[in-house]
Amino acid sequence: MLTPAVRVARVLSLIAAVNRHDVAAVVGHQSANVVRNRGDGSSLHGREAVAAYLRAVFTVFPDVTLTPVHILTSEPGFAVVEWVMHATHQNGRAVRAVGAEIFGFNASGEIELDEARIDTASMLTQIGGLPRRSPPAALLRKLAERYTAAWCSGEAARVADYYSFDGSLSVNGAPPAVGHHAVTALAQGFMSAFPDMTLRMDGLLIQEDRAVYRWTLEGTNTGPGGTGHAVSISGFEVWRIGDDGLIAESRGYFDSEAYQRQIEHGLAEERSKL
Repeated sequence: MLTPAVRVARVLSLIAAVNRHDVAAVVGHQSANVVRNRGDGSSLHGREAVAAYLRAVFTVFPDVTLTPVHILTSEPGFAVVEWVMHATHQNGRAVRAVGAEIFGFNASGEIELDEARIDTASMLTQIGGLPRRSPPAALLRKLAERYTAAWCSGEAARVADYYSFDGSLSVNGAPPAVGHHAVTALAQGFMSAFPDMTLRMDGLLIQEDRAVYRWTLEGTNTGPGGTGHAVSISGFEVWRIGDDGLIAESRGYFDSEAYQRQIEHGLAEERSKL
């Protein structure tokens, strides 16, 4: 089992990785089956879930840092760190919050248990989450612009970064993809089918914490099993924005028949019949 000094060094290295916003380095300290319990009955299981959570945190708090205040060790293989978080929320408000975590290490020196506790009521009050306020229109437009860029990036996980941790995306009434892993998988399906895909934001209609995001997708179906035909299809998503300023729910709609017709016969042929 790790000595107390080594456990303290591991905790400090993990905090340094958090402050660099180095997601890979943070999860590199954790076991493949790490469990992160958040104190409200919910848990994250595995490195991928923790990584998705961290990316969401770094999106909402682009400059977040943790300052360790006290570190204690306990046998057989635990360490407790008390820390202060300083950050600026994406709405521009400064936040200071205190918290603590219990880390449990396995025989290989990896963190297999993370019990995290933070005063979320204080944090939400500072960012305007209590009571609930509608996000400013300018912030929603910035979110929509970054969301569009994420769809054009070819990196599906970047799309999921703009969803709340348990946010959902449904398409044409299908069962929703819930959570970052599921949203990433849904986005990856489109990106794999259209490696050269671009998404254009055609407009954004805003009312309080709701918005309608209008888009046009263009690309060539050259992914695995693709037809090689070009596609241009327009649609929109109806958003509900969460307290964290990210997409809590998106319901997307487009003409699936026209979409499939373009995949099978090509955009040029379809336009020639108009």
